[in-house]
Amino acid sequence: MARNRLPLAHFLAERVLMPGQNGEGHVDAIRVIVTAPHFPQRAIMPELIVGPVAAERVTISRDQTRMEGYLHDLPEDGARILVRYGDSLEGELDTLFSHDRILPIRRDCGDIP
Repeated sequence: MARNRLPLAHFLAERVLMPGQNGEGHVDAIRVIVTAPHFPQRAIMPELIVGPVAAERVTISRDQTRMEGYLHDLPEDGARILVRYGDSLEGELDTLFSHDRILPIRRDCGDIP
């Protein structure tokens, strides 16, 4: 259990194309963006977790109000969204992950079939 709570505001999910393994081709993925008043930059990398799956390539925006990460598999509808910095800081969104809230892939996103 985390010692300190991290207040989270909301999330956005959108389909994106990511480079495939070894840079070959593209794969469909879900980018999850979580907003908060402040995501601290710490030596320990934060985890962005949707249901049982930890997002890959987690980054924090320069203004430290957004965190984003990528999921290769679609999480279950109703999965909880959690941000965790080891065992020292943790936040969970009140809003659950919803398939209906995933934005479609943008048409200007590379070579879309």
